[in-house]
Amino acid sequence: MRIAVLTSGLLPVPALQGGAVENLIDSYLELNELMKFHQITVMSVIDKKVPDNKIKNSQNSRYLFFRTDRFAYRVKRKIFGITKKKSFYYHSHIEYYLYKALKILKNELFDVIVLENRPGYATRVRDVCPSARLILHLHNDLLSVDSKEASSIKSKLSSVITVSDYIKKRVEEQQPSIPIHTCYNGIDLSLFQTNNKSSSRRYLKIKENEFVVVFSGRLIPEKGVKELLQAVRLMDKIPLKLLIIGSNFFGNNMVVTDYMKELHHLAADYQDRIIFTGFISYGMIPAYLQSADACVIPSLWEDPCPLSCIEGMAAGLPMIVTNSGGMPELVDDKCAIILDKSSNLSMQIAEAVSYLFNNPSKRMEMSVGAKKRSLLFSKERFASTFFDLLSQQLFTNLESLSRLQNESSQ
Repeated sequence: MRIAVLTSGLLPVPALQGGAVENLIDSYLELNELMKFHQITVMSVIDKKVPDNKIKNSQNSRYLFFRTDRFAYRVKRKIFGITKKKSFYYHSHIEYYLYKALKILKNELFDVIVLENRPGYATRVRDVCPSARLILHLHNDLLSVDSKEASSIKSKLSSVITVSDYIKKRVEEQQPSIPIHTCYNGIDLSLFQTNNKSSSRRYLKIKENEFVVVFSGRLIPEKGVKELLQAVRLMDKIPLKLLIIGSNFFGNNMVVTDYMKELHHLAADYQDRIIFTGFISYGMIPAYLQSADACVIPSLWEDPCPLSCIEGMAAGLPMIVTNSGGMPELVDDKCAIILDKSSNLSMQIAEAVSYLFNNPSKRMEMSVGAKKRSLLFSKERFASTFFDLLSQQLFTNLESLSRLQNESSQ
């Protein structure tokens, strides 16, 4: 089967600059290389930080790169943005990526085209590729009754693969009715299953007697970092160290937002108890998680399927999470304390952390439960399910064509 993958248009694949979507694409490309299921063409942006001559095509994977760092590319994108702006679904960077990808799709034949988290691509891709199976791999709540042009977009799709049942239900609310399947995200579990707690703490200059709570994610209001910092003020009796891993955007982004300034202001009185790591490359995340005693994901929005939750479980950390989006689907009561995000969240966080601190046997029990639960979310399981769903959709399409042909011959 010939498959084309249209990425987000912002970060490169392979995921050398991070990004949850991009890492998941890498996972299914890796399995495809091993099993040789399909011929996959990935269309991706790339810049000078990622030398494309170091990324080799193979018999089963082909990369077509759009060099965003080149002067000519930037000029053409600027002109495109000025002249075509009225027709945009997204901003000019994404729209120009799609424009370049459509040129390729016009000249090549693909059985399946995967749109990675960009429902706004659907109409224009369908116009260019009327016979291909068009499958949206949806990572966020972007195709519900509240979404722009949702009904029209959905009518152009062959099916949708969602990252959680929460997202699936949201898509189902919008007509027309099309096949929708859940395929949970997955990670490389082996990266997170080493036990180097002591060495990780020495590297971070954390004392052995300190109770370390870790947060990993973007520093934006929706992630609940402010509420987590406010909880620190309520835990003076605990030898607490809060480890906050991440920046305000994917990759090594050094822009300091007003929200980040507010976070640092809140932390000023507790500098000895809080560590802001800034951006950490993905390869270093496991070591940082290994230094912790518990993981908190205090999302205020409907978080669809956060990889940070799976990573925390894989590292064997007791989880403290909110009842947001697809997160309750990832954890269970054997590994997590689930909080109500709508009421006095800072107090709830403080109470949950205090409970874990005062109950080491419960922490150990939850640690075992977390590792066991994480086995459901391996990258191999994710990729295998993903390809099963793609093949299922192609088979359905061939079956429909055969039926139509039989009907027309009678």
